[in-house]
Amino acid sequence: MNLIVRITILFVIVSLVVFLVGGVISFNVMMREVNYEQQRFLMERLDRMENRLQARPVEDSLQWAKLTVVRLDEFVEESTEFSDTVVMHSQLERIESHLRLDAIRNVDSVSYMVSLYDIIIEPDDIRDGLVESLVTMYLILLAAVIVIGFLASYFILRPFNLTLDVIKNFSLTKPDQQLKFPKSNVSEFKRLNHFLSEMTSKVRSDYLSLKEFSENASHEFQTPIAIIQSKLEVLMDGENLTEEQIEQITFAQHTIKRLSNLSNSLALLTKIENQEFANVSEINLSETLRSMVEEFKELIELKSIDHKVEIDDDVVVEADSVLIELMLTNLINNSIRHNWEGGTIQVSLTGGELIISNTGPKLEITSDQLFERFKKSNQSAKSMGLGLAIVKKICDYYSYQINYGYANELHSIHIRF
Repeated sequence: MNLIVRITILFVIVSLVVFLVGGVISFNVMMREVNYEQQRFLMERLDRMENRLQARPVEDSLQWAKLTVVRLDEFVEESTEFSDTVVMHSQLERIESHLRLDAIRNVDSVSYMVSLYDIIIEPDDIRDGLVESLVTMYLILLAAVIVIGFLASYFILRPFNLTLDVIKNFSLTKPDQQLKFPKSNVSEFKRLNHFLSEMTSKVRSDYLSLKEFSENASHEFQTPIAIIQSKLEVLMDGENLTEEQIEQITFAQHTIKRLSNLSNSLALLTKIENQEFANVSEINLSETLRSMVEEFKELIELKSIDHKVEIDDDVVVEADSVLIELMLTNLINNSIRHNWEGGTIQVSLTGGELIISNTGPKLEITSDQLFERFKKSNQSAKSMGLGLAIVKKICDYYSYQINYGYANELHSIHIRF
């Protein structure tokens, strides 16, 4: 829900509350004014009748339209009283509510009872008229707000939406990309565009510096590592080496190899996070997976692992072939490395889901930690804990769903493309 819609809904709700409260207040004010005017009208008629009695006294009684005057036999104190009554309406031919005025007036020491009444405006009539007018005004206001909201969204917020499109298409991996923000007369949008322009320039500069450092560090690491490896190989070829010295040199070679693999893996993770793999093409996952399983067949047989492969034909995904091959390599290698001697591996590719299962003991870490960097169970001291982290990064990069499960001594990795 965008900003204009939220503001419109909020305004409509607030307006509805104001209209309801305002309607109640307006009804009470109108009823007060109507009652006051009706009473004032009857009082004016009473004053006119009193003036008439002074000019022409009534001997007994007088009855006229909506007026009755009765001469009293004794003197009575003056009084005035309003009340409601019902009278047959001559034109509508039905009973209607009327306001009645009963008063005692003394004219020339003679007391008269005067009764006046007139039709009143009923509260139902006032309420119906008020509701009709308020509903009509509210509907007009609602239509106006919606129209203005859409116009504001298109014209006023158009520069903001164009700015979002520019940011959406921005990529750190394109150093030659020029950001062209739309011009706007709104000062806030100008400040936003200026801030975004400076921020993206700074981010791109930091990214390029970090990328250069990572590439240089990875490259420079390989040179001393290669030198150390060559020196260790020279030492290994030396004569008169004791068994302990050979063991120490072998351990050092393994450590150097792990350091080299670690450097390459971290550099690869950095490239994936920086989205540097943009060569997307259609990949026949079925053929690639079969080829990968065949490449690991010798290693599988070396550990006497029973493997079962079920691969549907022509399962195609759109991705970078390097990343897909790396993901499959890490998954298969992981299922072999953390397997038992004489264990089981099951590879299944059906539709858009890949499942690789292998036997092995339970993890000593939680399933949530399985895909984190350097998080590993002690099933294999040789593992660096980066294989599944790389797989997770590749899945996140292409929005694949990856899950882990364990049942019946089978570890399963599920990937839905």
